[in-house]
Amino acid sequence: MTASPRRHDLDALRVGAFLLLLLILYHLGMFYVPWDWHVKSTHITPALEPWMGAVNPWRLTLLFLISGAATRFMAAKTATGDLARQRSSRLLIPLAFGMLLIVAPQSWAEVVEKQGYAGSFLDFWPRYLTFDQSFGIIVPTYNHLWFVVYLWVYTMVAVAGRSMAPAVDRAAAWLLKGPGLFLTPALAFGVFLATAGRAWGETHVVWADAYGHLQYGTAFLLGLVLAKRDAAWASFERLRAASLVGAAVLAAAALTLEQAGVEDMPGWPGAAFSFLREAYAWAVMAALFGYARRYIRRGSPLLTMLTEAVFPFYIGHQTAIVLAGHWLKPLGLPVLAEAGIILTATVAACLGAYGLARTVPWLRLPLGLKPQPRAPRATPSAQPAA
Repeated sequence: MTASPRRHDLDALRVGAFLLLLLILYHLGMFYVPWDWHVKSTHITPALEPWMGAVNPWRLTLLFLISGAATRFMAAKTATGDLARQRSSRLLIPLAFGMLLIVAPQSWAEVVEKQGYAGSFLDFWPRYLTFDQSFGIIVPTYNHLWFVVYLWVYTMVAVAGRSMAPAVDRAAAWLLKGPGLFLTPALAFGVFLATAGRAWGETHVVWADAYGHLQYGTAFLLGLVLAKRDAAWASFERLRAASLVGAAVLAAAALTLEQAGVEDMPGWPGAAFSFLREAYAWAVMAALFGYARRYIRRGSPLLTMLTEAVFPFYIGHQTAIVLAGHWLKPLGLPVLAEAGIILTATVAACLGAYGLARTVPWLRLPLGLKPQPRAPRATPSAQPAA
């Protein structure tokens, strides 16, 4: 292992995954697909399902893996106690702020649409804060901020087990050597989905999500152990085209079997589909890692700004989509006009939140930015000898 410089390729993947997949476009799609969500458009569009289904197997796993790698880089230059304190403040303060203020309007819009609640948000908010469970949903809640909860838990586990890092690295070197880099993760994720995933599903409830923790905790661990393994990243780069072709072949096979209903079959057919799905997901991620490492070697002012803006965008984006969709729905606009306005309003709201965080010092941490560095103390000038 060798020390790595700033990984601009991972920065770019993180920006792309958050801003394009996890964030605005994906959750805008959730307003239109037939799947259950907090609020729904009158323009339900089943044609979006295959496109969103294509990113579902890997989008969150990718984000947790990148988060694990980022944690490893931070740990290399931060003492254990300092790392725990820094990550707790960077994650728990935005989580608390988000649950109290940012997520609450989502729950209000949801109970208005699903339960017929007639009160205003100002009527709803005190009841939300006092754990009123009469609305048919759990309040207060974290909704899309579940990712922050899980990331904090995994980070604290990693901090607590930091002394085990050399042993974990040695095991990873054996398991991920050569073809194992492409086979071991796919097999592990396939086992998780074929067993816990099919039995219990994914809940996003931190204390009752066995499958979620197997999947995302392992992805975070993979990020930790791969972060400084330059040979692994070189393999991703060298085999990027093969990974992309493999992902395309596996996607075609999965789509064919899914249309035949194999995914929902009991017994070995459904379990086998789980392995196929996870092999596709890992092939996509391997291709993304390879192409990003090949073509993104340098940073830029834009990438630096977007890397900083990702967390504020993440915190605020879903509330903007939910409220814009909820308020626009009664207007009966054509679907393209409605979606265009929601997208524009969401981007504007996210940029506004980012600008506010940069402008108002006490809002930096709650809205996802690092606190401003303290100014160095002035050194008193030496007094001349009498």
